[in-house]
Amino acid sequence: MGKRASDGLGDATTENGSLGSPRSRPDHAVVFVHGMGRALKGGTLQEWAQPLMLSLHDLSLDMVPDAPHPHLVITKANAVGDAPEVWVKVLRGCAGTKPDYLTVLMTEASWGRDFEPASAASTYSWALRTALRVYKRSLQLIRWNLYPGRRRASLAWLGARLRQALLTALAALAGFFILLAVLVVLLLTIVLAWIPGPGRWIGKIVSLFAEFLGDPQVWKRKPLQAAAMRQRVVDTLQRWDHDGGTQVTVVAHSQGAAITGQVLFQNQARATNFVSVGSGLDLLGYAQWGGGTGEDPVTDWLANPDRPRWINVWGKFDFVPAGPISTHANGPLPVFGKIYARDTAGDGGPGPEEHPVYNRSALIYDHIVYSSNRVEVLDPLARLILDPPSDPHGLALRGLDGDRRLRPHRVMVKSLGVTRLLSVLTAALSAPAALAWLGSQGWARNLVQCGPPGAGQDPWWSSWVCSGPSYHWGHWQSWGVLALTTAVFAGVLVGLLNGPVWGVLHNRLQRRRKPSVRQSSDPARNGPASPWWSVAWYLLIVTVVAVAVPFMLAWPDLPWVLVVVLVAALWALCFTRTSISGLPARTAVQDVQMPAVPALREPAPGQTTTWGRLPVNSETAADDQRSRSGS
Repeated sequence: MGKRASDGLGDATTENGSLGSPRSRPDHAVVFVHGMGRALKGGTLQEWAQPLMLSLHDLSLDMVPDAPHPHLVITKANAVGDAPEVWVKVLRGCAGTKPDYLTVLMTEASWGRDFEPASAASTYSWALRTALRVYKRSLQLIRWNLYPGRRRASLAWLGARLRQALLTALAALAGFFILLAVLVVLLLTIVLAWIPGPGRWIGKIVSLFAEFLGDPQVWKRKPLQAAAMRQRVVDTLQRWDHDGGTQVTVVAHSQGAAITGQVLFQNQARATNFVSVGSGLDLLGYAQWGGGTGEDPVTDWLANPDRPRWINVWGKFDFVPAGPISTHANGPLPVFGKIYARDTAGDGGPGPEEHPVYNRSALIYDHIVYSSNRVEVLDPLARLILDPPSDPHGLALRGLDGDRRLRPHRVMVKSLGVTRLLSVLTAALSAPAALAWLGSQGWARNLVQCGPPGAGQDPWWSSWVCSGPSYHWGHWQSWGVLALTTAVFAGVLVGLLNGPVWGVLHNRLQRRRKPSVRQSSDPARNGPASPWWSVAWYLLIVTVVAVAVPFMLAWPDLPWVLVVVLVAALWALCFTRTSISGLPARTAVQDVQMPAVPALREPAPGQTTTWGRLPVNSETAADDQRSRSGS
């Protein structure tokens, strides 16, 4: 592995795992690959490694309780250098007085500075062509997340089916106009950037747009720059290419998953585990001239004799992966059907291990918080590293046995969507009374320079407050002011309740044990309070802030009975249908043969290069988990 690898461990461990002389290689290497955007050097490593080390530490505490040795030690760290990395020792056993440490190296493959960003016009052209596809995929994702289950002759099923149809239609309508507005605004912004004078500061906004969305466009249309992106991943993984004793896990996000997928599936490098989170592989596909003749990632993965274990993690409302991945011939619908209806026949067809997770219940925000999801992402990843599975056909990314945080976590994530709905509802109902109250306050009238009441000498730009008109949703002339007030009021409520309030309580929920005075986790394994307390406090705070307080402004003109029933029904939805679970990988092959996909490397001695044809709908050897799932 070279001198750097030998120096990296320093005084880490001897071959028996104890403290002492240097060891030449890590037992497990974890490589993080960032998504689109200009990632800072070492930023991806720090984003993932710090919470992952906490999960490894707590898992070690569970595996080796009451050990006289430290459970996790950082032996070397280089967070911002040319090759950012951190070396840690994790206690995985103790035979008598002799500790057994697992040496883990964490590093990153950063490709963000290997190309010139695309122009704004080129990026907009690509975004315009991709927008309709993203829109359709997002609607399909929402529809399946609201799946009511197999048809049953019951009122509950009919209600769930009606909810699915109604919310999907609303999302389709709202999403269409939002997407259209965004595309129009972006086009106007790009045009204005060409005008001398204002174009100087408008151009900065355009540059941010091109830097953020320009990466996928470069990946698809600039083969040379795309090759440079791949090379970063290849160079990082080849450090352990000929070292059979090191297990390698690649955690790749978004566009980084598309880059890593092409590298691994077309045999340009090797890894033990490929964990794609929020994968852009299905949306972006391969770059041109990258080697091989395949264009179907699942087909290439199965055809590769050195294929890694592929674990595909996607947020339930993440629009980039938009659900599970399958062969181009099958499409994702059979896999969706199997995940959401486990008692159906078949297994969804060939594909990787699928893990839908609860992130933030938001189409955009779901895509950027995988490294913050300790319950469903980080803790299972730590277990994959420290306690790898023995069953080759079962789930490799396994949650902790009997994890009491799982359902409260999912309930709390679902409550984010309910809070958004409640905030809009209460803001809309309170807007008329709020405007009337604001117009009656002397400080507000002085702030906007109102004239004497009823004198008609108010500035035109603030007359809607100064003149004290009676706003009502029944008057269409008032809709503009009321809609603006509702948007501001709802935005403040959502920003407060789904921001710091939810963040603090959810962080407490995710704890495995109480923090000690000197350490992030109590070595005595003292557990925190029940995670349901965090859920209860959040629901109480939201009910008071987003319902009770705003309604006091509009009393007694509100339909209280209707509002109370609606609020109770919305909160009830948070506790239902949270049992969705992962789907094992489907890699069985039929007897029918398919043409081989050529590899870029020569096969190892004695290695076969014959691959079976992919089945349309194979039966997995894994035991199927018969759990109902839903939104």
